[in-house]
Amino acid sequence: MNKKIITLLVIITMLFWAVNFHTAKIALKYYSPMAVAAIRFCFGVLVLFPIMWVQYKSSKLPTKFSKKDWWNIFLAGFFGFFLTIYFFNKGLTTTSAINSSLIIATSTIITAMLAFFLLGKKLVKIQWLAIFISFFGVAIILVKGDLAQLLDLKIAAGDSYILMMAIVFSTSQIIIEKNLSHVDSIVTTSFASLIALVLFILSSLPELVSKEVPTDFAFWGSILFMGILGTGVAFAFFYKGIVVLGATKSSLYMNLIPLFTVLTAFPFGEIITPIQLVGGGVIIFGLLIFGWSRRRKIASLSEVRSVVAVAERGQSHADD
Repeated sequence: MNKKIITLLVIITMLFWAVNFHTAKIALKYYSPMAVAAIRFCFGVLVLFPIMWVQYKSSKLPTKFSKKDWWNIFLAGFFGFFLTIYFFNKGLTTTSAINSSLIIATSTIITAMLAFFLLGKKLVKIQWLAIFISFFGVAIILVKGDLAQLLDLKIAAGDSYILMMAIVFSTSQIIIEKNLSHVDSIVTTSFASLIALVLFILSSLPELVSKEVPTDFAFWGSILFMGILGTGVAFAFFYKGIVVLGATKSSLYMNLIPLFTVLTAFPFGEIITPIQLVGGGVIIFGLLIFGWSRRRKIASLSEVRSVVAVAERGQSHADD
């Protein structure tokens, strides 16, 4: 599968995740964050494992991993699914879908910072400037324009949970790129999702057993969308993107989530505020600078390699 198709699949993933912000708020009216996640991942796993089975129908399913691989798959499930979706659901109980999507957009920056500290990937000065600008935009949203609140740490609980989601999700991307790039993305995603499902069920079993199952179309429509498209299909696409395109480049497409969230907000009754426009604009400006600097850095490296190659050919001819 070529990079253009993978890129398209990652963009489609961003659309699914943008709609997830709206549909999750509907489901959370009926169940707690853990219970919603458990039901959602039941459908997600039911989608992922058949996809994996079809992919390997003519060959043996790769399950004989080393203990280190299984440990990293567990960590990917714990950070990338269990904690990520818990913080996502918990945050959306008290904050807006648009606020959440704007904060989540900083995953690009967080992933780059983690790659710097954990993978040794260098960041140039302009990228550090872009990081500062993006986090300044997040700060505007977190304190609703009153930056003095930062001194008192007066940040809405829902926004704090969403910021934590961005951090743990970025952590999972680093784990996969560093330790699981040799494992097929659909295998990693399927088993990591299964691990998360078990954790969600164990955490919400009393509620799931004691509470009457909703029959509303709104609830099941949101659950089915999140489980099938927003979990099973989306995570399969995204983790394929991480393996083929890299964690940093794949996370750059998360910049589209706020745009898609705003474009799909009207049917769900979401209204964008002036503070969200200002903060979102600052975040996106920082992300654009970061993306531009990354492309410039890659172009510069390509030029250097070309010059070195020409010099080496010239030296080779001189030796002849």
